[in-house]
Amino acid sequence: MSFFRTDLEPTVIRTENEILGAVRRLVPDAELKRIGPMGLPTPSWSCWIATQTDKDRDRIKDDAAFLAKLYDLAASSGFAPSTFVVQSQETVDRDYKGSWFYAMR
Repeated sequence: MSFFRTDLEPTVIRTENEILGAVRRLVPDAELKRIGPMGLPTPSWSCWIATQTDKDRDRIKDDAAFLAKLYDLAASSGFAPSTFVVQSQETVDRDYKGSWFYAMR
């Protein structure tokens, strides 16, 4: 079996839509990026919340109650991510020469 779990894609996409809806109520231009789903024996994925600015990033990443709500929403949607990471395009441009690939490594 492949390291990446394509069989879980529909569930992850449904969960991402729920997460993105909640995040966009705080940061309307936020996007999601992800790693996965992957893994055997235990499937997992990582959800990256991408904001345009460090200010918007900090507003989300420093709100433990909001992140807990996102996790609960994701779990009730079908498949919660193993991790939530919040990062800004501003930081990716500055620290990773604009490359999300390198930022997510």
